[in-house]
Amino acid sequence: MNQAKMRRCPACRQAGLQPATRVREFHPRGQASPVRVELLTSVCPSCAAEATSAAQHSENLKRLKARKAQYGGLLLGEEILSLRRRYGITQQAAAKIFGKGKIAFSRYENETSYPDESTTLLLTLAIEKPDVIRALADKAGVDLPLWGARCEDERAAKTRMFRGVLKVDTGAGQVSGSKMKHAVWSSMPNTGSHRETSFAFDHAASIVSANDDRYMMSLAN
Repeated sequence: MNQAKMRRCPACRQAGLQPATRVREFHPRGQASPVRVELLTSVCPSCAAEATSAAQHSENLKRLKARKAQYGGLLLGEEILSLRRRYGITQQAAAKIFGKGKIAFSRYENETSYPDESTTLLLTLAIEKPDVIRALADKAGVDLPLWGARCEDERAAKTRMFRGVLKVDTGAGQVSGSKMKHAVWSSMPNTGSHRETSFAFDHAASIVSANDDRYMMSLAN
């Protein structure tokens, strides 16, 4: 690499960073051998400081995600961290929700240990179905600070979906309102709470009702 194109070391400012790699090992429960992931980084030849560029970070995330194929049914630490951050809860709050010890989620997220099968099942359901973590949090008396924001995200996503699915086609004939509403309901994804699903359906139905004889169902590519 041309010296002029090298990033200057942010620590000593004396030399250009040199491309390097490091290996991170994971030890998923039940695996006979460790899972090794080679990660990209850069090292200063002068002071040995290490730095990672945005492009290297992006590639590292892809490599870390790819190790999922070797985990069987286990969750990645990043998946557990993402669930917790999604709803704005601390590790201690998450431990209370899922009935674990105070430092359990620190260990899960850093993969120094892994959730048992029953906890893995609960976490997986919570990731896939928001109502699960809502019910568990209510039972444990734990607030989900970002629950409202996530509900708004889902409403917005479903609104965008219906805008893409419902199209006016003046030359394709007529479709009755009842058939249109049935098609809208059938096209809805089976995720999220019943409350959120009902909201999205009511919103779509109101759009259909405005011009029952002008809307045609068209699934987006």
